[in-house]
Amino acid sequence: MANYHPSDELLMSFSAGQMPDALGIIVACHMEDCAHCQQRAALYDRLGGEILMNTEDVPVAPQLLDNLLCKLELPEPSAANETQINSEASAASEIKLIQNLPKPLRRFVNKEFGQLPWSGMTSSLKEFQLPFSGNGYTAKFYKISAGKELPVHTHRGNEYTLVLDGSFSD
Repeated sequence: MANYHPSDELLMSFSAGQMPDALGIIVACHMEDCAHCQQRAALYDRLGGEILMNTEDVPVAPQLLDNLLCKLELPEPSAANETQINSEASAASEIKLIQNLPKPLRRFVNKEFGQLPWSGMTSSLKEFQLPFSGNGYTAKFYKISAGKELPVHTHRGNEYTLVLDGSFSD
């Protein structure tokens, strides 16, 4: 159960699709199991829809829709593609993810959680940087041994923590 919830400002930004990837994914992970925040975000989604419904139409170039649809077209499946997809699917089924890894994070962990290329800060503190850091945010997994403490550190800017297993205090 979450001890803290994203602010209304964060949830509005999330609903509007205006968040950096790292921050948006942590909010999505929190919302996966938080009915309270799901309800608040749904309210902001409806509000955004109302604003769009009351906005004047703006003409766009006639070829805009065709250009967009061309970008969405997928190549026709071939026997080689199907073989590759099937082998990737069987490999993926063999990969064991940490049981409580939220769905928004699963596509970024392509191997067993314990087998990620962890960097050792100390013997009891390891980190793994996720590939969607940017726009002023760094997304990392930390693996901290039970009963151990983080080294003394400062907080510059905002810090958001999502505990996947165990507990944490700072």
